[in-house]
Amino acid sequence: MKLSKERLITLLVVIANGILGATIGNFSESRLWEATFAVLMSLPGMVVIWNKDALSVTGLTRGLRRDSPPSLLDLIGWFFLLVMPVLYVYKLSQL
Repeated sequence: MKLSKERLITLLVVIANGILGATIGNFSESRLWEATFAVLMSLPGMVVIWNKDALSVTGLTRGLRRDSPPSLLDLIGWFFLLVMPVLYVYKLSQL
């Protein structure tokens, strides 16, 4: 598996989410748990971005293979990577 520029950026964002989860999060006694939670919430976005070629094949329609647009998978992946962990850590900190 080749580590492209996009994969390296997503890996750095996952690490940054872990650091932000440990510093911003206030829902647990342990900062390690908050960082782990933020990283685990980032993993679905990283998986979508890293495997968008395999995920783009949606099936057959009238005997032809149809692919999802790569930009749609990028949008979904970056949403899960950037927005979801921050929202969850922020909302859990307010409880």
